[in-house]
Amino acid sequence: MVGEIGAFLDAVSGVEGLGESVDTAWTERARETRDRVRATQRSGLGDHAVLCDAVRAALPREAVIARDVTIASSSWGNRLLPMFDPRSNIFPRGGGIGQGLGMAIGAAIADETRPTLGLVGDGGLAVHLGEILTMAQEKPWLVLLVCNDGGYGVLRNMQSGAGRGTYAVDLTTPDFALLAQAVGVEYRRIGGASEAHAVLEDAVSLRAPVIVEVDLASYGEMPTPFTPPVTVPSS
Repeated sequence: MVGEIGAFLDAVSGVEGLGESVDTAWTERARETRDRVRATQRSGLGDHAVLCDAVRAALPREAVIARDVTIASSSWGNRLLPMFDPRSNIFPRGGGIGQGLGMAIGAAIADETRPTLGLVGDGGLAVHLGEILTMAQEKPWLVLLVCNDGGYGVLRNMQSGAGRGTYAVDLTTPDFALLAQAVGVEYRRIGGASEAHAVLEDAVSLRAPVIVEVDLASYGEMPTPFTPPVTVPSS
């Protein structure tokens, strides 16, 4: 296949006027559409867009970012967070929750010369909470960013969006500061957009495992609650 593409490129490289066939107006229209879509996405995120910006600012371009399936991933991690190398972009394509921490630990241990960020929700983390012991034992350069809303936020938003009361979506979550202390890793907390940049910059500078909790009850909700494109059954 590589040879066939190479032969094709050689064949067309000398075709007169081929480069002139590019429609610059279409390119500009695509760029404007992209910028408009991103601006709309950011407006729906509110202060959560600042969290996205802080992640990118705190991490070097080559840092690995491993994302679990959670609201943060779906609303900005997969849509607005710039990625510079496909090998540093890790996400479970199957869509199941709970894989984020394991993927992040693996990436961090595989290359200890650069930081890894694991982006998880409290619900997804609860599935494999015991892996925090692995993080504490192996001591990789890993920032575990836990977006804590005390439950399954996506399901909660879906139920609320359908005009119903919530059911079976609230979870008992640990005190992450005490959890970090119990296993001997550093802990940081983000309680608002104004804290995001400084806290994440500090966490990355530790060059060690650290749990960074985003206390979403204090941080605030998104202006447009994220819900996936699915239908809630009527009965």
